[in-house]
Amino acid sequence: MSRPDRVLVHLASPALFVGASADGTGADTDVVTDGHGLPYLPRHRLAARLRDGAAGALAVAPGLAGARDEVLGRGRSHGADRILRVGHAVLGDQVRTAVARALAGRAEPVRSTLRRAVTDAYTALESGTGVGPDGAPEPGRLRTHRVLLPGLTLTAALTWASPPGEEHWRLLARACLATTRIGLRGTRGRGRVDVRLAGPGDTDPHAVTLRLAAPANRRGDREVSPV
Repeated sequence: MSRPDRVLVHLASPALFVGASADGTGADTDVVTDGHGLPYLPRHRLAARLRDGAAGALAVAPGLAGARDEVLGRGRSHGADRILRVGHAVLGDQVRTAVARALAGRAEPVRSTLRRAVTDAYTALESGTGVGPDGAPEPGRLRTHRVLLPGLTLTAALTWASPPGEEHWRLLARACLATTRIGLRGTRGRGRVDVRLAGPGDTDPHAVTLRLAAPANRRGDREVSPV
């Protein structure tokens, strides 16, 4: 069976991926977009969330600590000490190709208008009362946030510097399953995600991820029962 070649990030709730959009949307907190106005999740943020998920997975499989460091690096390193490179999590190829064709050859200001329309199609504007340094709401201070719409699925390519072993796949699959929130304002219900591994063909990403995450039939995994 072929191995996964990408990570899928499905948004189960509105998500706030803070950054600069191509043309600006007027929100106090904007969403990061590419040059065509399509929102995406930067690779370093996805890698950081996966490493946090891996840390949680080690609570029941401490024997995978070495695999975690090899796959995702030591600490929050993004250097050459890790064998996995995760790409930006982006919308599907068909969407990106269609948008690129629609913008090709367009002159300003039409091009900027179309880019903003693309961003608007995948995001929504939320508003709420601003919060002060002490965490208390500040009456009369309204802030707006640009969020990605729930239901979107973003895809990030996987690139390995060296062939991964079974423990590497097990660690990565468990990190995906443990990653349930990405982005800001997670305590307010934002950024709930389902992260899964996917490969070529029509295989079910959930089934693939569960299969790879299953405990090994050997003692090296050192599974422990949660207290």
